[in-house]
Amino acid sequence: MNYNSPRSLFRDMHKNPDKYPYDYEEKQVIKEELVKDAKENNDEITQINKEKENKTEQKEKIITSEGRAFKSTVDNIRSASLLSGIDNPSEESILEQRKQLTMSYLAKVLEDVQNYLNQVNVLQMYKLDSYDDISKYQSIVQSSDALRRSYHNKLISDLKIAVRLININFNADYPEPLRLQEEHKVADRRHLSLEELKKLMEQRKYFNFTLPGGAFINMQQCPKDPQGEREYIAYWALKLYHDLTTLNEEMRQILEKK
Repeated sequence: MNYNSPRSLFRDMHKNPDKYPYDYEEKQVIKEELVKDAKENNDEITQINKEKENKTEQKEKIITSEGRAFKSTVDNIRSASLLSGIDNPSEESILEQRKQLTMSYLAKVLEDVQNYLNQVNVLQMYKLDSYDDISKYQSIVQSSDALRRSYHNKLISDLKIAVRLININFNADYPEPLRLQEEHKVADRRHLSLEELKKLMEQRKYFNFTLPGGAFINMQQCPKDPQGEREYIAYWALKLYHDLTTLNEEMRQILEKK
């Protein structure tokens, strides 16, 4: 019998054991081949398990509820489209413009959070005993605190714009009268009647976000007084801190693909 590999012979031996003696001369070779096969299979299984672990680890990079809400918001907006079966290139183009504008403000929000928290950390690093002149110390702290407030103000402004854009263009929970009222203020919609605008806006797919009032931040719990609002948004930014690196990297990759 001619053969190229002892594996085929081994299979034949099992099918016809009476034809081969127990101490067949290539038994050891076959045994070694089986050990080799087993090792290769184990190595392959180990590699598959590692790949699964890596995928799981990537999914779990975002660890806070604030981070998950933000990522979910980004994912929904990226997938926004007209309803299935609707063929309206003009409206599709307008929706794409709204998506890009909203994504740019979400990126700004992340940048604002980073700048604000960095400045908070700078303030915490200043120590009175590091300066021999108290007036110099007070001047530095006041200057740093002014910068912190500036970053905080920008964060509040950009966050409100982002939430407003999301509510008008993508949020299924946003009241339709308010949606139409706000959309009608936009330059490319003013020439339309509210009824015409309503028919166009009904062609879109809308989403139920994790947090109905603000998509990625619970604005329904935000205090109405200015100081309370500032503290609430500052606390939200602080809780988002652990996911900033991951979210910024994902947003950078998304915007680079545009």
